[in-house]
Formats: sequence, structure tokens, C-alpha cells
Amino acid sequence: MQDIKVEESQKLLSIIPEYPGVTIFHMCEEGVEFCRMLDVFAKEHEYTYHLVSANEGFIEQAQKEGLEKARLIRYKQQRYNQHSKLYDFVYIDIDMHSLDNPKLFLKKIYAIAKNAAKILFFVPKSEGGFGTLEQLLEDANFVAINPIEDMFENYDVLSAQKMHGWGVYDM
Repeated sequence: MQDIKVEESQKLLSIIPEYPGVTIFHMCEEGVEFCRMLDVFAKEHEYTYHLVSANEGFIEQAQKEGLEKARLIRYKQQRYNQHSKLYDFVYIDIDMHSLDNPKLFLKKIYAIAKNAAKILFFVPKSEGGFGTLEQLLEDANFVAINPIEDMFENYDVLSAQKMHGWGVYDM
């Protein structure tokens, strides 16, 4: 995410409870500043923070700016996590319209999220809302799908949770 203010990022960080061992997965394509804030927050609280991107230039920039664990992924790879790690919070800041198969993408996100994990999608306000994303999330067995209003000046945020106790959905 680009063009976010410190106050806006503090609002976002405030939704992460102060429990031991919280794991955060962050997939983005631009905006190293917010990634750095998440990294500092995770280190201060002894949380795990994994930053991934399909944008090789972004990964190089992030690593040069101190996020040495930032990792390059491909949307077509089988799994997005490493070492079968599951995450409490999943932040998705990519252009969902650019994906070849959004349903398969959400299935992979579902697989890396812990039961009742919070998934947050960041959509630039210039795109005019969430379009079909809400329906895709519902079809993928995510629940509590709600917009978070007035958190960011330039982004809309859509929150969802992994439905626990249910099987993986069929595509």
C-alpha cells in the first residue's frame, strides 16, 4: 500500500490482539513503508511476519530497505506459505482482477489461514468498491465478510474470516 498515514496504519495494527505467537502473512505489490511498520510491530511483539510478493522489483526494494526476509512467490505455485506455517492474519494487497483464477487463489489463501483467521483485502478507492470479491469469498467458505469503513483515505478494506470446522470448498 502506498500513500498511507501513520495514524491509518496504527488503526490497522490495533485490530491485532496482543496474544503470544501471532502469525501475520502479507502479500503485496508496492508500498514498502507499511511493510516496514508491520515488520517493526511484529518484532516488538515477538510475532511472526512473512512478506511475500509476485513482483520481483518490489521484493528487491523491500530487501534493500531492511526487510531481508521478503520472499518472491508466483501465484501459480502450489502453496504460498513455507514449512506448512498457518497464519492468524492474512493481509492481501494485490490486484485481484489481474489473477488468472481468483477462486484458486482464495483456495490457497484458505489453506494457509488458521481456523478463524482474519483475512483483510485492501482495494484502492479508485477501483470503486469490492465488485465480485465478496461473492468469491462467500463461495470459498469465508464468513463475516464486512467492509471496514473509514480506516484509510485511499483504500477500502474488506474483512473476512476463515470458516472453521468446515471442509475446503470445491472449485
